[in-house]
Amino acid sequence: MTSSNRTINRVILFVLGLVSVVVGLAMGAGVLPAVRDALRPYVTIPDRVEVPAASLWVVAAACLVVVVLALVWVLTRGRGGTAVAVREAQGDDEVTVNVALVRDVIDHELAGVRDVVSSKVDVYTVRKHRAARLRVAVRRGGDAVTVLDAVDAAITTLDRTLGRQVPVLVHLTGGTHVPVSKVSRVV
Repeated sequence: MTSSNRTINRVILFVLGLVSVVVGLAMGAGVLPAVRDALRPYVTIPDRVEVPAASLWVVAAACLVVVVLALVWVLTRGRGGTAVAVREAQGDDEVTVNVALVRDVIDHELAGVRDVVSSKVDVYTVRKHRAARLRVAVRRGGDAVTVLDAVDAAITTLDRTLGRQVPVLVHLTGGTHVPVSKVSRVV
């Protein structure tokens, strides 16, 4: 539920890391004799390089721009996640319900359902309103209708517990990792 693409994030991080390594090696080769000696078999490095002072300022400005853009990128990722599920204020009084209560209610309600392996609840702020995302791992071959009925009953209990309805996105997951996490017994 972030506003960025995971693949683009990884490509940008890879390119920035690669550029950082190359710049670091180039700077180290110019300053440190050990780095220069280690790179000598692979790259021809001149013993002395004359660089105009204006060029150094351009490189410093470019590095500053890259650092600022990287900081902006990092600080704007992952928006929306919050630990507060519900916040009610009346006059000077304020009641705050943590996401842990929501997790406990959902886990308690789904504990007896045989086809549910695990559940995870996250709360996000979407357009200034709080909404919950409920991910339920279903055992391979499990009955999705039964699980959805149990999830619906759990959400109804949650709404009664909180005294108000909270928008919930339900995401059922399953796959090869699910059957090994909870062994089913046949008696």
